Amino acid sequence: MEKSIFQIPVKTINRMKFYKKSQYWSAGKLSSYQDEQLNKLIIHAGNNVPYYRNLFKEIGFNPESFKSREDLQKIPTLEKETVRTRKDEFIADNAAKFGMTNDSTSGSTGTPLHFILSDGVQANKIAALLRSYNWAGYRIGQKTFSLQSYYFPESEFKYNRFYNILRFDSNKLQKRSALKVISEINRFKPKFFMGFPFDILMLARFAREEGIEINSPQSIVTYGETLSDVKRKQLEFEFNCRVFNFYSLHECSAMIAECEAGNLHLIDDFAYHEIIEEDGINRLVGTSYYNYSMPLIRYEIRDNVELCDTSELCECGRHFRRIKEIIGKECDYIQTLDGRFLGAVMSHSIDNADGVICSQCVQHSLDEVDINLITDSRFTSNSQQKLEKDLRKRLGTRMKLKFNIVNELEKRPGGKTPFILSRIGNEYI
Repeated sequence: MEKSIFQIPVKTINRMKFYKKSQYWSAGKLSSYQDEQLNKLIIHAGNNVPYYRNLFKEIGFNPESFKSREDLQKIPTLEKETVRTRKDEFIADNAAKFGMTNDSTSGSTGTPLHFILSDGVQANKIAALLRSYNWAGYRIGQKTFSLQSYYFPESEFKYNRFYNILRFDSNKLQKRSALKVISEINRFKPKFFMGFPFDILMLARFAREEGIEINSPQSIVTYGETLSDVKRKQLEFEFNCRVFNFYSLHECSAMIAECEAGNLHLIDDFAYHEIIEEDGINRLVGTSYYNYSMPLIRYEIRDNVELCDTSELCECGRHFRRIKEIIGKECDYIQTLDGRFLGAVMSHSIDNADGVICSQCVQHSLDEVDINLITDSRFTSNSQQKLEKDLRKRLGTRMKLKFNIVNELEKRPGGKTPFILSRIGNEYI
């Protein structure tokens, strides 16, 4: 998401003004806003979106009767598999009116998903994201270091003078490139870091191995994978600054951010979040208020949360609901023959894999990775060729890739199914 943060049109600036005020709304005003936005979205979906027109007719639901959040319970939750296989049915008849930008993701399950975002939802996401970064001390124009999947073909990092940001490509993460960018960090002295927690920790590890220091920022925001207590403590120790947890997804159906008081908040003025308890697990289900081009209502995100054990108002003064922990992407990392280390960044290799229901990379040796796939009838030899091409953009040409069509993916002893499993000791912490 960072790649578009600073492309701020007038609509985004207006939404930034909105979010600056809405974060301090009373609980009653926030609830009224949620009901109003959901009401407009449900009516729009019922009138203009083929999937919801048919669904509402099947279940006997009149969108004009929608009054408040409680009425959402009348609508079934939406699975990713339905969106994956029936994408066109979710595109509004009048989507062009709201703007149409193609996007894709593989999420925490290695499930390729393609969808459309409206101009409005993108403006809202950037504005709400920037507000969350403000909680961590970030200000637009501040010297910043960003580490994520930029995929720079000809370089490891680039500096953008206009935005005052040094960008490092996570796909190039190895000791040689890390030492080069550390030298640049020490010259540039950014006040703010953002990126995958694993990747930022690897920079610290390489610096420590070489006996060099990294200029410490004032704060770090991490995203893209679960920020474990171990990673947080290691980051805070290595960089001697506060670490803030941030969570969002390309589908724009949820957002969670850590405030100045150290609490995680559901960003309830950006999306409506439901927490559904089942068999002791709290599933996160989200509805974006603003994506009129392709609405996803009661979307099953497939990440879980641990509930906060208090309902008291946070010290920060915001009435956004609090949670204790996000249980999302927890993958190991792949080590390549040329010395690179690839963690959550690998999931983007699967984004364009036609006919793949879900996937998993299992590294058995330094030069061999199994690609386990659960597929449907749309998966062909051409699909595999395209998938291998995208994987090799990150893994290189020397590593052996073995593709396996399986009925189920490998699990950890605790039952979780990570996108990457390492059999050579490069495990999630």
